[in-house]
Amino acid sequence: MIPAVEERLQKLLARAGFASRRGAETLMEEGRVTVNGEVVKELGTKADAARDDIRVDGVRVKAAREPVHLVLNKPRGVVTTRSDPSGRPTVMSLVPAVPGLFPVGRLDLTTEGLILLTNDGAFAERVAHPRFEVPRVYHAKVRGVPDAQALGRLRRGVRIEGEVMAVDRVRIVTVDRHAWVEVTLHEGKQQEVKRLLEAVGHPVSKLRRVAFGPVTLRGLEPGQFRALTPGEVA
Repeated sequence: MIPAVEERLQKLLARAGFASRRGAETLMEEGRVTVNGEVVKELGTKADAARDDIRVDGVRVKAAREPVHLVLNKPRGVVTTRSDPSGRPTVMSLVPAVPGLFPVGRLDLTTEGLILLTNDGAFAERVAHPRFEVPRVYHAKVRGVPDAQALGRLRRGVRIEGEVMAVDRVRIVTVDRHAWVEVTLHEGKQQEVKRLLEAVGHPVSKLRRVAFGPVTLRGLEPGQFRALTPGEVA
């Protein structure tokens, strides 16, 4: 239970599982947060969860619940959202119905692999923000076999649509007619792995995220999940 003391609204909203701290700031700036019936946009505003009536889009913010941290092996064809207007299956259908649970970041429809889900907004902010440089590891099946020059370009940086992108590490995992390439990043921009590999002449046909920081998919078949260990959370 949260003590009856005032704390910054964005921190309070993150702890209650509404969003990360940065996401909570956006909610406030958009005028979607009220305290005792008054819209609050000032980011330094403090409130007391035990005393004040705090709402997001009219939904009452309750005291922070027991934190839940899950890792899911997302299958291909499943969307990484809480709900989907088109009726496609979502990651939420593969995990327990925990109040406030949401996916950390996203994998696109055709990408498989590791996705974290939590009701802990502060945790989500800590693992997802680029400034903390938590590594994400991907395995990509590409057309052809990248040579040393292509791998070097990926490490040095490639300009794509006016933006320079680079990998932290890259290596060839297996080679047949085509190669599986392991790529490590710490930012996770939209379709960054696919865009980078296509830019050096090796379009991706399959993509799987296999690790996020110390967390891996070991022992998880597609569609299966497990709770993070205390060590992984730490």
